[in-house]
Amino acid sequence: MNECCTFTLRTLQNLVVDNINVKLSQTNISRHLIDMLHTIKLFAEELIRHTDQGDLVYYFYETNYNLYTKRTRGRAKKGKRAIEKLPPSKGANLQIQCAVSSVFGVVAYRTHRGSIKMQTIADFIEGLYKVIKESNVYRDEYTDKKVVVVFDNAPSH
Repeated sequence: MNECCTFTLRTLQNLVVDNINVKLSQTNISRHLIDMLHTIKLFAEELIRHTDQGDLVYYFYETNYNLYTKRTRGRAKKGKRAIEKLPPSKGANLQIQCAVSSVFGVVAYRTHRGSIKMQTIADFIEGLYKVIKESNVYRDEYTDKKVVVVFDNAPSH
């Protein structure tokens, strides 16, 4: 594992067979590796701590949706091919940003054509923070609590 962190369970299974001639199940290998995932464990512990303290936790996610769609099947007369001329481009992506919480549900979302830069995400989070702070629920129940935003693991954040 220290040599290559991208080994799959199947690769590790094969390495064990090749090196020590023992056949282990992928489930067994996975179970033993779980204790080695320190970063995930620390993250989970920190998130649980915030939840236990009553902090307001939001989850931010972004994804893209390709607006270009095409059929993968067509019809033609018997003995003829179904041919359709398509544009050379796959079209633009629609970027979707969303923030949700167990208290508010969907707090904010927006769509954006083209790529999203880090400043765009920062602006969205700043707007999200303002919406949260101005809400009645926050003022009534969470004034003395932290606002925690959990991002997915994308490198752009």
